[in-house]
Amino acid sequence: MDAKKHNSSLIKRWVTTIGIFLIVQLIFIAVDGTFLEPNINDSNNVFIRIGRWILNSKLFTEWITPYSFPFFNMIMLFHVIAILLQAVQDINSRLVFKK
Repeated sequence: MDAKKHNSSLIKRWVTTIGIFLIVQLIFIAVDGTFLEPNINDSNNVFIRIGRWILNSKLFTEWITPYSFPFFNMIMLFHVIAILLQAVQDINSRLVFKK
């Protein structure tokens, strides 16, 4: 792949990634604090209890709190981590591609 095609595919991928991130954040802003928030089942299922324990941890209730609903905070954190990992991968591929 030549440099022009590589740059073009990187730009398309980043525009798509940032666009999806912004759309998801706008949906979270619109839904946060309303009756439309998802109702997570509080049954005695082990996975649900583990999920509730994670969501009620200080990480999602005190440290990372752009939203009042901890589930949205967790999804946002995962999305940001995925974007950062993709950035590191693209930087590495760009450095290798230039050699």
